[in-house]
Amino acid sequence: MMLLLYLGSRKPKGYPPGPKWLPILGSALEVAKIRKKTGFLHATCTLLSEKYGPIVGLKIGKDRIVILNNYESMKSMLMNEDCDVTDGSLWIEQRKFLLRHLRNFGFGKNDMATMIEEEAMYLVNNLITQLESNILINNKYNDINKYKNNIKNDGIIYQLTSQEYKKNSSDNWHQESIDNLIRKNLPKTIKIEDMYMKAEDYAEVRKLTQKKEMIVQMDEVFGVSILNTLWRMMAGKRFNQDDKQLIHLQKILTTLLKELDMIGCPFGHFPILKYIAPKASGYTKFMETHQQLWAFLNEELLDHKKTFDSDIPKDLMDAYLKILQTESSGETFSELQLLAICVDLFMAGTETTTKALNFCFLYLVLYPDVQKKAQDEIDRVIGRDRLPFLSDRPRMTYVNAISLEAVRMFMGRTMNIPHRALKDTWIMGHRIPKDTMIVANFNRVLMNDSWGDPEVFRPERFIDEKGNISVPDQYMPFSIGKHHCMGEVLAKSNIFLFTAALLQTFTFSPVPGEEPTTKFHDGVTASPLPFRVLITKRY
Repeated sequence: MMLLLYLGSRKPKGYPPGPKWLPILGSALEVAKIRKKTGFLHATCTLLSEKYGPIVGLKIGKDRIVILNNYESMKSMLMNEDCDVTDGSLWIEQRKFLLRHLRNFGFGKNDMATMIEEEAMYLVNNLITQLESNILINNKYNDINKYKNNIKNDGIIYQLTSQEYKKNSSDNWHQESIDNLIRKNLPKTIKIEDMYMKAEDYAEVRKLTQKKEMIVQMDEVFGVSILNTLWRMMAGKRFNQDDKQLIHLQKILTTLLKELDMIGCPFGHFPILKYIAPKASGYTKFMETHQQLWAFLNEELLDHKKTFDSDIPKDLMDAYLKILQTESSGETFSELQLLAICVDLFMAGTETTTKALNFCFLYLVLYPDVQKKAQDEIDRVIGRDRLPFLSDRPRMTYVNAISLEAVRMFMGRTMNIPHRALKDTWIMGHRIPKDTMIVANFNRVLMNDSWGDPEVFRPERFIDEKGNISVPDQYMPFSIGKHHCMGEVLAKSNIFLFTAALLQTFTFSPVPGEEPTTKFHDGVTASPLPFRVLITKRY
């Protein structure tokens, strides 16, 4: 036993420099000490790099971990055939399947553009209906809870929505279709005698409809919409903005992912914690969230199988089920693996693009001059008569630059997806033993001093003297080479189109007395602290 403990604390020959390894713990104590001081994983890795150099070798529990802290080492790793996200035919076949069939169902094509445009339209309309219906609610009741308690028996709303009410008599009856009906009828067809308010009150309502502003919890705006752009290709359906089960799952997943990070979790590095301290190590919460998500997705799969037609695959899920019917599906394809793909896509919709948009609008509120400049470009290129199309992007340099800057601000506060050495390999003169985890600290390439003012939200940094988009080599938030993120096209399209559509329709301002902060949560990826904004409809 003593010999094993001794050997486990010895660093492999040629391994990158780093903190001393203790038996069993490795360098966990020093890493934990620095992280407690900095509060963030990327900041911890940056401090370690200042002491040990750009390539830092760690061991936490049973796992060897190498942290890359400059562009040269990251490029070397990402172009290295011996380093990958995972190994084996399973990953290769699943990636091929996704790339092939996502294209078949619109990924990177006009169909994808149409889906994103539609989701942007749904979101804009949903916010408009909230604005206009809230005017009537606030005028009559002055309190949203009183509204909820009385709305079903109230004359004006009941008359406008009686047919919808009969079809949707549950507590969740007040959905987008009803909001839409209220919005259509509010300015023009309401009869004064049908309202429980005086004529002068109605005149006041008409005045209020001309202002149209409300407070929104901005970090909760995009989750359903972004997931829909993925889910329509994956399962051929979209979720309502007020789908309670979906919103619950996204919230608990977001909470869980704030407690993990890109180098793992305590029970991952020290498996014994799953048994001796399941709650304290986070294992219990991880499993509960995991089980709820899998149950939700399994129910989606069961519903899908009821309408499955192998002759007419409607979406990615159908295409996968069709493969499962063939004898050649082999061991790499299974319903379990299909659910795993669904989990990955669900997390991608919840964790990446949504958070990038949250950062984007946080900074647009803090930098109103940037917001105004974008709105001027939108008005000049598109006008106000239609929502933006993805085809407008080549003519909208400044909004494109905002998208690039928002991703820099988001990914510059996180780490890249972990890779591992498939066999013994070398990175810039350092030996990396097989099965070592390799993680790139994106903060050191996206937020370093070479940007001049990295903490400032300045889209102009991506526009050259000729007015064209110019992106430096070190800007690689979607990775490079064969490790390139296959969701880059969708992510960039989503960020551009949702930003353009919302800025065309609304102006976003701080809530009086609630200046948003640029402080953020650490986790698998960074996320802004919850923030509210005042949105005003533009005219």
